[in-house]
Amino acid sequence: MKNQTLVIFLFLFTFLSLSAQENKSLIAGENLKYSIHLGFINAAEATIKSSSGTSVLGNQTVRKVEIEGKTTGVLELFSPLRDYWSAQIDSESLLPLRTEMRKREGRYRKEETVLYQMDKGFAKITSPQNKPVTTTMAGPKDLLDLISAYYFLRSKPVADKKPGSRWSAQVLVDSKIYELVLVVKAKETIETEAGKRSSIKTNILLPKNNLFKEEDAIRLWISDDEYQVPLKVQVNLKIGFLTIDLIDYSIQGRKIYFPKASL
Repeated sequence: MKNQTLVIFLFLFTFLSLSAQENKSLIAGENLKYSIHLGFINAAEATIKSSSGTSVLGNQTVRKVEIEGKTTGVLELFSPLRDYWSAQIDSESLLPLRTEMRKREGRYRKEETVLYQMDKGFAKITSPQNKPVTTTMAGPKDLLDLISAYYFLRSKPVADKKPGSRWSAQVLVDSKIYELVLVVKAKETIETEAGKRSSIKTNILLPKNNLFKEEDAIRLWISDDEYQVPLKVQVNLKIGFLTIDLIDYSIQGRKIYFPKASL
């Protein structure tokens, strides 16, 4: 995977969607903004936005969610990055129907569209950079992409679970299916850009790879409230320590947590 920091960002928020009707986990007009630091370097920023309204795809009602990421500071000078992901998510099942990805990372370019036809047992992947351009991949009926997976945790009663409780999800990334696991650790009050906030500390377990020092190298703090949004992430990489912080949050233009307010 060539997404560097932003792929890591997306992996960190895999686990957030699945319930029987359009519920508070897929909020209309939600806008979250994160800053990403590699050690002391201001590396990148990313936003997650959901559409205010729904549309129809085929015979299903969908809501569109978009993620945009870009490098900042020194990395913008030496290794500029502009990445975009979107997903049309079924407003009842919260499963992905269509996703789109565009990457611009230095000289590297990649575009990809995926149509999820999991009722037939496969996803159709199209990319002009692939050979062949269009392929199909078999997968489970509840297969998620990185964006729909972002909502998986928000429908789960994380705050009510004991330490050691866990959830898993099957996620399609770069034409491969990964199993990701979220483990509840403890409740903590942490200092954030929005002041002191109550949170649930968790670990994300990823498949063995060359990016992380150990399997549970990712620590994620989720807000202990009705929103259950990621407040902070710390990642122990082989190349250094990565930190991701929520720096702005609004719903339909209404600020949540900001301006800074302590408990």
